[in-house]
Amino acid sequence: MQTLNVPQIYDRGLADFSALTPLERDVFVVHDLNLYYEMEGGFEDYLLSGGHTAEIEWLTGTLQRAQDQASATILIQLMALTQHDREQMGALCDHFYHLMESRWEAVERYLRQQGVAIAW
Repeated sequence: MQTLNVPQIYDRGLADFSALTPLERDVFVVHDLNLYYEMEGGFEDYLLSGGHTAEIEWLTGTLQRAQDQASATILIQLMALTQHDREQMGALCDHFYHLMESRWEAVERYLRQQGVAIAW
């Protein structure tokens, strides 16, 4: 079984997201949004800036592959909102973040099916 080290993947992904393997991208996008929330108290700016389009699109696919319907539904709702809807985004960001444990469980289960484990 292959092991992916989350901190190493995160550092590499910040430097060059496109250089990560597909499974590394799955790990990176979940971790990146969680950290952003923890640092900023939300991720409205992350979504609205337009600077993270590739990561957000990849995260959508990751959640679908991991069969995390709850997180995927919230992310889709968030992506449909604009700067004019910013006030509504906070509660959705909070709800998405609070699903972090179940999201990681789904992603880890998906990765195990691919023969991959993650290490912190």
